[in-house]
Amino acid sequence: HIEFRSLRGKKRRQFMAGMEELLRTHADHPFALNHMGQLAAGEVNRLIKDNPNLYFLTAHTNPAVIRQSNQPWVNMFQNSTLSQEWKELVVRYPDRFIFALDNVWKKHWEKLYLEQMEFWQKALADLPDDVAHAVAHGNAERLWNLPPKPAK
Repeated sequence: HIEFRSLRGKKRRQFMAGMEELLRTHADHPFALNHMGQLAAGEVNRLIKDNPNLYFLTAHTNPAVIRQSNQPWVNMFQNSTLSQEWKELVVRYPDRFIFALDNVWKKHWEKLYLEQMEFWQKALADLPDDVAHAVAHGNAERLWNLPPKPAK
């Protein structure tokens, strides 16, 4: 986990510079930031443009998690679907986002799981089919050599 919202000022700039140096040094290795790295859409946009080996996991970026937590999670949603800035970013770079849930504790697999899935079902349905496919499972299959989702 790299959670940039917990870093401030010089420390944040230094950590970001270090991460970007790591990405450049190991340009042939994919890196994935969980929780969107707790970065704003503009920062994610810049990092995607500058680092072709950087990917973003969507865990803890929906209102169901945010409203029951005191962590500074990134909210990718407006109402029940992706906000316009996040939707545009995901559509522009569909190969860089990976659907994920960071379900660690029992509570994550109960009502909260169903609430999160409701948000993501609506969000993915609102995206072009090829983009939704990539984010929902295609990118994970490609990056981690997983067997593809069977056809219907």
